[in-house]
Amino acid sequence: MKKPILLVSFLIIAISSLLAQSAEIKKVNYANIQIDVPTNYTAKDEYSIENNSFSAQWLYLTNEMVEQGVEKQILNQIAGQLKYSKATDISFASNGEQFSGKKYLLKGDMELKFRIIAFGSINGQPLVLNLAFKKDPKSDEETDELMKKFITFKRL
Repeated sequence: MKKPILLVSFLIIAISSLLAQSAEIKKVNYANIQIDVPTNYTAKDEYSIENNSFSAQWLYLTNEMVEQGVEKQILNQIAGQLKYSKATDISFASNGEQFSGKKYLLKGDMELKFRIIAFGSINGQPLVLNLAFKKDPKSDEETDELMKKFITFKRL
């Protein structure tokens, strides 16, 4: 009698975990701003979004971490893991707030050749922003509507 109950329990657990893993994320949370995931994008969690021409991930920091300079350590650590041929300083706006960091031209044969790693605050929330692009992001005309939620080049 115990074997059928165990088998049924196991099947219920297995099916529910499969359903939970395949649940489609429809919104991401960007510093308490809910962003709908467009049909041509996917999100693995509520802190990242991507497609074949753009990806964005963000890491929240505490004010104490910023006071200790942790954001600089994170930016340097990420840069140290990249294989790039060129790095340039970059400033831009994200959700109307100023961000600064570096833009990297990556070496190798990869789809997303340009990476921007930057630091700033949105709604008082400090964060490190990790953006990747297929084409070199130089102006707002070269970005789609979703990209503009993360990066704009117009002067503040």
